[in-house]
Order: sequence, then structure tokens, then C-alpha cells
Amino acid sequence: MAVNYNSADIEQARSTIGAEAGKFGAVGDAVPASVDGGMFGTLGNSGAVAQAANALCAALHGEYGAAENLVGAIERTLDATMSNTHDTETGNQQSINKVTA
Repeated sequence: MAVNYNSADIEQARSTIGAEAGKFGAVGDAVPASVDGGMFGTLGNSGAVAQAANALCAALHGEYGAAENLVGAIERTLDATMSNTHDTETGNQQSINKVTA
């Protein structure tokens, strides 16, 4: 059974995905590392609101970092797949050339 694939399309997908990985990190970088209670005013619950905001910021950093890593892993997997396929095809062609020579 012959397997057909379009290496140009796979390379385009790899390139596009690779460009997107950094965007997740950039969004995460825009989230503040911590929030001061003073930004919510002087009310008694300002500290609690700041703690909740800090928890949200920490969660966002974690999620955007994980997304960046996952998208990067997809890009690296596509790259490795293309390299392995190319190497296999080259090896097969060399084997055929030796047999027919």
C-alpha cells in the first residue's frame, strides 16, 4: 500500500505552528507576575481580591507556558517526522540503486 503525503503542506504546517508557539509565551509574559492589593483600593477586601488576582495570574502563566511547550512539541514532532521520512526515502532509494546497479 503506497503512502502519499505532501511534504510542502507538512512543512507549511510545521512553520505555521512554530510561529504560533511564541505567541502563547508572549501572551503569558503580558500577565503581571503579582498584583498589589493597593490597586483595588483601601477597602478591607482589597487584600483578598489581590490574592485572587495573583492566583489567577499564576494560573495563566502556567497555562500559557504549557500551551507554548505543547505547540512547540508539535512543531518539533512534525520536523522529526519529515526528517525521518526523508532519511528513510533516501535509504530506500540508495538500496534500490544498489540492487539495480
